Amino acid sequence: MLLVKLLKYFRGYVRIKLEGYAPERLLNLCNANQLLIWKVENRGGFYELCIGIKDYHRLRPFARKTGTKITLLEKRGLPFFMNRFRKRKMFFSGMLFSFLLVYAMSFFVWNIHVEGNVTQSNEEILQSLESMGITHGIRKSKVLCEAVETSLRKTYPNMLWVSAELRGTRMILLIKENEDQDIVSAIEEKDTDPVSLVSDVAGVVESMIVRQGTPMVSIGNEVTPGQILVEGYYEIKNDAGEIVRYEGVTADGDIFIKCTEQYQDQFSMEYEVKQYTKRKRYGIQFHAFDKTFDAKLRIPFKTYETKENHIQISVTENFILPFSVKIFTYQEYEGEMRKYTMEEIESLAKKRYVNKYKNILQKGVQIIEKDVKIDINGKLCIVGGYVTLRVPVTTKVPVIIPEISVESSGEGEH
Repeated sequence: MLLVKLLKYFRGYVRIKLEGYAPERLLNLCNANQLLIWKVENRGGFYELCIGIKDYHRLRPFARKTGTKITLLEKRGLPFFMNRFRKRKMFFSGMLFSFLLVYAMSFFVWNIHVEGNVTQSNEEILQSLESMGITHGIRKSKVLCEAVETSLRKTYPNMLWVSAELRGTRMILLIKENEDQDIVSAIEEKDTDPVSLVSDVAGVVESMIVRQGTPMVSIGNEVTPGQILVEGYYEIKNDAGEIVRYEGVTADGDIFIKCTEQYQDQFSMEYEVKQYTKRKRYGIQFHAFDKTFDAKLRIPFKTYETKENHIQISVTENFILPFSVKIFTYQEYEGEMRKYTMEEIESLAKKRYVNKYKNILQKGVQIIEKDVKIDINGKLCIVGGYVTLRVPVTTKVPVIIPEISVESSGEGEH
């Protein structure tokens, strides 16, 4: 059905009105001479119908023979559309050029989408791809997805698997990283030189389980930063109990150190509240390939907030074009200074305290206890005290294995 409609449109047709003494006779002649007509409507005294261009010209002699008057009501189809714009050659040339340009750009990669990365940023991965020659604007025929996957896995050992796929003008990288850092460390340390475990902080050894290596401290001992806790070698002795050699190993164990550190923080008692007005200004920035075209705009506001909306131009979801637009919204506001209440101060101090220790807590550090006090000094809120932490030992250093002199080893053999 759709194909028939398209065929009629490309060939062109007209809608006409038949009136006279006997328009029914003309309709019968159309059927007898195989003239295609459709949408025939009886209007009570005259008929309206659609007929193709070629059949319309053949209809004229039959209309004179039957005394029927034909009135042209409407012209439809591609031939009439082209005839209407026959003098606008540049318009059709521009349309043709646009289609050819879009078709030509479909052979290139204009967008690289990275998904699933946690430890490596998008910028780092894009730089690695650039070192392989994979950049925005590269021909899709030059992109070997299997080579990209293999290269990224070699560059970043913590990536369990990498999937590279070309969709339209996009290259989509799906990455799965190994979240178990102990397994990653074990892989990295395999077939390496012996290492020892050392302390990063000053404190007291709270718990200690050594799986491999020679322990140099015990529970309850005080340690200092850089002190060796587990040596990365074993002493090999003979039957007489004398050391004949040292065998290097990778020191391993679960050691926790209890330490206390001073906590200090301060922030202003005053803060600004933004009262937005109805005055706005808009700016626009165009990006085409690697070029940026910025429309300079003078902002008449003393204080304002900027919001940015990035619009990527695309034909479909995966057919990304190398054109984008950034629309900037400048919203005027009037600032009003206010003071924190005591409840707000306590809440903000707690929030800043949690944010400071958030990174180390993710590394296995535990907060055992805290003694923090809040003091108001003029326009400043000063937070200070002590925090007791339970820190796991993870730092490793290369081992210097002691040497056994020839004389001592010889005496041990007799």
